[in-house]
Amino acid sequence: MPVAAGSRALSRPLSAMDRALLSYEEVNAATPIAVAQLLWATGPAPSLETFQDAVAARSRRFPVLLDRLAYPTGPGRGPVWEPDPGFTVSRHVRECRLAPGAGEDEVAELVGSLCAAQLPLDRPPWELWLLHGHSPDSFGVLLRASHVWVDGTAIYRALGLLFGTGPDAGAIPATQCRDAAVTPWGVLRSLGRLMSWLPLTAGLTGLAQPVSGRSQVSWARVELTRLRAIGRAYGATVNDVFLVALAGALEAWSGPVGPLALMPVTTRRPDERELLSNFVVGARVRLPAGDETPQRRFAAVRRHTAPYRGLAGTGANERWCFERIPARFGRRLVAMGNDARRVAVTTSNLGCLPGPLAIAGRPVTEALPVPVPMPGQRVFAMLGGIAPTVTVGVATDASVPDGTALVGRWLAELTGLEHAAGIPRPARPPDRLAPDRLAPGRLAPGRGAPGRGAPGRGAPGRGAPGDGAPAAAVVA
Repeated sequence: MPVAAGSRALSRPLSAMDRALLSYEEVNAATPIAVAQLLWATGPAPSLETFQDAVAARSRRFPVLLDRLAYPTGPGRGPVWEPDPGFTVSRHVRECRLAPGAGEDEVAELVGSLCAAQLPLDRPPWELWLLHGHSPDSFGVLLRASHVWVDGTAIYRALGLLFGTGPDAGAIPATQCRDAAVTPWGVLRSLGRLMSWLPLTAGLTGLAQPVSGRSQVSWARVELTRLRAIGRAYGATVNDVFLVALAGALEAWSGPVGPLALMPVTTRRPDERELLSNFVVGARVRLPAGDETPQRRFAAVRRHTAPYRGLAGTGANERWCFERIPARFGRRLVAMGNDARRVAVTTSNLGCLPGPLAIAGRPVTEALPVPVPMPGQRVFAMLGGIAPTVTVGVATDASVPDGTALVGRWLAELTGLEHAAGIPRPARPPDRLAPDRLAPGRLAPGRGAPGRGAPGRGAPGRGAPGDGAPAAAVVA
């Protein structure tokens, strides 16, 4: 089913991060460089033909979805994004039938295998998978796209263009854009931060085994209001809550090391809100460890995250530096960000997916972030979802022992933070480690993972099962 590319015929250049990721992918051809999201919708699954027709109609309406990588001829011409005149929806939209009653364990395994395939860049670098058959009244859709084409902010835009039902479908919120000034002093400080990546650092004992290249995904849902309440109690953002709880989960799992984490930060400017490209830089955050109080842990995280908020300008200055680095050196910086000797864990806070959304007329009720590890990455934690519920997704390399327990430990850390702050726990059902529509699956063993209850940190309830929520929209 060919789809005309519409009136939009102009090509556009790759962003600096697009070029760096393209160069990085060229030397890591065996591992997909991708981003992904899993949507769940309520109602009977549409037929594949109906689903394809709906996607084809959206592609005609929003031809930016038809962009592919092209190499114009001529001296000094680099790769560009341009519409694919031969786009065929059946090559991009397919289905996979689940066994009746399949649970989240099976879904996670299937999603992992689908995300392990390469995405060609000579056609629009995305695909949709209709997942159905496990239940008569719900179905899923997996969107996976090349990271060369989109960052975390842009994949939300792509989902909005494909499935958004409101007048602003696919619009990137203004809070995801930055318009800070670049200053000489800011550039010098940014160069210093780039140089700080060079030394190797201590890692986590749980990440000592060689990378297998096979990953496993786990999810845990939490209430956004709960994360915000914890943030208010400690004078912190939701993103800070996400990171502090992750620090505690890693410490309970692998010991008090205080690892470095990679935190992508959006540098997208207001005039780039409509572009499907990468506008992001990587910041390193030293995650707190040891018998510190929660207040000190939050203060330690804020020292790293505060410079990247709002119009502080840190991200803008780092972007200015990165855009002046040749792509082959940008590729090396990307590789350093995935080196376990420099960062133990990668994090990403996507914020909430703007809605409402519908798939062939069926309302979307849940969005699960699907972390896709880059070459060399062992732990990738991502926060996102659809309000009022958000989800933390953790992908761990198969070599990581007991990696699927991390989401349960993250939830337990939230309980400890609430207890230390005296936040009352309203009576409510326990947090779901698997959606009601699915049988208990991969996450069940992590439920109520034993905590530390370390003295001096005000968290005697740490080992209890938790029920968490998301982070602020400062990262892409």
